Amino acid sequence: MSAVPSSPPSGLSARPPGIERILLIGTGAIGVSQLPSFIGLLKFGYGFDVAACLTTAGRDFVSPRALATLTGRPVVPAVWPAESGPEHVEWADWAQGVIVWPATLDFLSRCAFGLADSLPAAIVLSTTAPVVFAPSVAAGAAQSGPFRRALRILRQDGHGVVGPVTGLAVSSGELSPGACAPPEAVVEELTARLRVATSVTATEETAIDVRHQVPADAERTESTAHDAG
Repeated sequence: MSAVPSSPPSGLSARPPGIERILLIGTGAIGVSQLPSFIGLLKFGYGFDVAACLTTAGRDFVSPRALATLTGRPVVPAVWPAESGPEHVEWADWAQGVIVWPATLDFLSRCAFGLADSLPAAIVLSTTAPVVFAPSVAAGAAQSGPFRRALRILRQDGHGVVGPVTGLAVSSGELSPGACAPPEAVVEELTARLRVATSVTATEETAIDVRHQVPADAERTESTAHDAG
């Protein structure tokens, strides 16, 4: 049996007091195959209680059974089970913080424009908890108008966006923009937002200016593979 560390890995901020429950959503980009490692960071590095949710496409890249084993609970389904209640509301209320890693252009766009046609998207659109997106898109999409518009809307709605960064494109094996930001950067962004959300002395200016800065494109290279819409 492994004990949960009382502090995060060296150099990373401690989780805010009173915050325990994180919902981690994975979508259909190749980087979702690394979700088990991310769960380990959240659970054993920070001591969070973690639930995992996969979109239908995300289930093609990572085993729900593996995620259930790590989190200790079944993976949240991609669609509402037959004769179920408002499951999206239940999970939206359960989560004290939500991370979408990796976030495809399709999922980003659906959340930006309020299309709650899947359980993961409905959770994001229903929660009042801080939400952080880590985009993973094809190199061309990273420069496109639809992608920039989606990110602008999500930020205007108060959500956090970290990345994308430069990484290996699975289609060519070459370094290009569009890769998912590393888990540590995403957790730092979320914990910053959680501190603001739980601080009774936070000013409105502080609440707005909590975006974690990740060096853009050529300034930073990550090993995360990408190429997803």
